[in-house]
Amino acid sequence: MPENGAPELLTPAHHEGAARTLAEAFIEDPGWLSIGPADRERRRRFIERTSLGVIRVAGRWCGPSWCICDGGAPVGVLVGCAPGRWPPPQLRSLATMAPGPIMAGPAVLARSLRAERHFERAEPEYDHFLVWMFAIRPDHQRQGLGRRLMAQALAAADGAEVPAYLYTSNSDNLPYYRSHGYEVTGESTLPGGGPNWFMERPVPR
Repeated sequence: MPENGAPELLTPAHHEGAARTLAEAFIEDPGWLSIGPADRERRRRFIERTSLGVIRVAGRWCGPSWCICDGGAPVGVLVGCAPGRWPPPQLRSLATMAPGPIMAGPAVLARSLRAERHFERAEPEYDHFLVWMFAIRPDHQRQGLGRRLMAQALAAADGAEVPAYLYTSNSDNLPYYRSHGYEVTGESTLPGGGPNWFMERPVPR
């Protein structure tokens, strides 16, 4: 069990380890399979580099984000963006996130850019707390770590009196997110043909 399983704020010291955890968790995710390289190792590197870019953007312009560590290394990660902080500066954030797609090749870069526009168009115009990336390393799943991290995001959303919002490409995640109060608000198809669901958890009454 991680160090008390307690969430802590994600700091620059955690960034690379957090990106590795996200890559391990998302390696067979339908959305990343749809957008990333077919080769598993190339896809893992693409996810890790892209995740690191997202984490750095969130650390600079968005947040708060949290992690749970085991032996000093993140094994659970939730990258968030509080109301009023979205969107981050477009050109600077794209430059920060670009190395992963660029190094994965032109086809992946094209799909990544289309996916980014896809998500941007669907982002709610009203204030909300965005759960941008969220995952637990596979060998630490089913220990309640995800619920502890999600509780941080929902507390932040409730404190600001705004809904929480996320999207997922894995249908297996839908019951889990519903258990936190999220409901599907829309469906779409990603570049490359993968599925996607938009979900929102309203402000509790």
